[in-house]
Amino acid sequence: MTLDPVTERPPAPKSLLLDAYRTCETLPVVGGLFTRGKQEAQALLSFIVAAVLDELDLTAIVRDHLHAEAIEAVIARIDLVGLANEVIEEVDLPAIIRGSTSSVTADVMTDVRSQGERADDAVSGFVDRLLGRRQVIDEQLR
Repeated sequence: MTLDPVTERPPAPKSLLLDAYRTCETLPVVGGLFTRGKQEAQALLSFIVAAVLDELDLTAIVRDHLHAEAIEAVIARIDLVGLANEVIEEVDLPAIIRGSTSSVTADVMTDVRSQGERADDAVSGFVDRLLGRRQVIDEQLR
């Protein structure tokens, strides 16, 4: 018996009903109705499957039907260090650090500049009052 090269299983048996349906889809007058019906049925089936999966507690199913030893055996076969190294190699950590620190650095520099400007204005105002410049400027504006 030949196996399907993709699924490595025996091919599905031919269905007379499926062949008839596919033939009807190619008919000029009603073929569109069959195709649209098929698409609507697929959409409805997808909705039903999603609703059923939402209701299932997959964790409980796995916990109840798999033995802890089997799970541990699968985990033991996984090279966790190698997997972690692959993940770290794919993540551009220096770029992430540069991006995060550059925004923090820019914010700090903006704050330092603002504080320097305010300090400069305060010193300038104090010196102006000390030298009496503020009165001269106010009189010139009038």
